[in-house]
Amino acid sequence: MSILKSAQSSLTRCKNTLQQFYYEAADATPINQEELKQRMNYFDWIYLKTGFVNNEKIFTIPNNAIPGKINAFIYKYLHKDKRITVDKYYRVNSAGDYFLSTKKSSVPQSDVDTLIHSLVLRRGHVIWVHFGFNVGNEFGGKHPALILKNMKNVLSVLPLSTQTPSQLAINIEIDKVYGFPLIMRWGNITRIVPISIQRIDFNNIIGSVRNNVLKEVDEILKKHLKL
Repeated sequence: MSILKSAQSSLTRCKNTLQQFYYEAADATPINQEELKQRMNYFDWIYLKTGFVNNEKIFTIPNNAIPGKINAFIYKYLHKDKRITVDKYYRVNSAGDYFLSTKKSSVPQSDVDTLIHSLVLRRGHVIWVHFGFNVGNEFGGKHPALILKNMKNVLSVLPLSTQTPSQLAINIEIDKVYGFPLIMRWGNITRIVPISIQRIDFNNIIGSVRNNVLKEVDEILKKHLKL
């Protein structure tokens, strides 16, 4: 069988399975709303994931992800070459904060990448991530996540949840994420995962946590690895 016929066969199996998966809930009497919602979420994820795969080779970080303002603390700890890029597009005020002074759409992609990796995708920042459709007790859905390490096109992140955990020993309690609604959040260190930057929702808010949260993550990780 040729690779084309194999691909067509795979597509047919996929279509048939998805249709059966949908009608099992839609044709039920009475309709099970929860199961139908679960299937809808799954189809949404398949649609989104297909877009990730289809655009993987041409993906670029969107210009609108460039922050309109950065504080002096972040600027202070940038490498000299990163400061040069920031100085091209930001102007500092009397308080020491830097404000974007040009249209985001006019910034070339190479500088967009530099700005986003330097100012947004930083250790300690919190981003929104599409983790995918969970199976069983796996972690899934769209959730905020704490960046632990930036490896250019891949980030190591700790997913955050508002659900109070049963195993406190492996969870970080985060009482405040700056820039987010004031809600208690938790991070299970066994769920730390590498994610592609394609999974990030760059249209959503970006938050941050205090340095002591990162220190606590490191401490719990060390204890967990010794077990």
